[in-house]
Amino acid sequence: MAELVRPGGVFASSGGPLRPADPAVGEAVRTVRAPFLDTDEIPSPDGTPPEHAMQWPGTELLQSPWFTDVRQWIIERRYALSAGDYLGHLFTISAYLVLAPAQREELFRRIGRVLPEVVEMEADITLHLARRRHEP
Repeated sequence: MAELVRPGGVFASSGGPLRPADPAVGEAVRTVRAPFLDTDEIPSPDGTPPEHAMQWPGTELLQSPWFTDVRQWIIERRYALSAGDYLGHLFTISAYLVLAPAQREELFRRIGRVLPEVVEMEADITLHLARRRHEP
């Protein structure tokens, strides 16, 4: 990324998981998912645990000789999805896409049966900013 950012310029990255806000709904989904998948979480590329104060890519930026003034913000977001839209979201997650089609269809049927009509979602965004050094 350092090659794409001018010296003195700022690199920005944002993203985050989308999860049911209600712990009971999250647990119901995990329970029906368990026979098919251990998890649908995407681990940090550098192994940073989820409870660590600085998350990836901030951890990588802190170690880079090319960047300084690394900052992280969490922007809290909550919104609601219909059960069908939540299932549509799950269909974009690689853990589900690698399942055999029949398994995936069965899993989505099972998840659909445990979802309320409206799924309240936690969709926090983690924002990282880092300034490109003039010289490493």
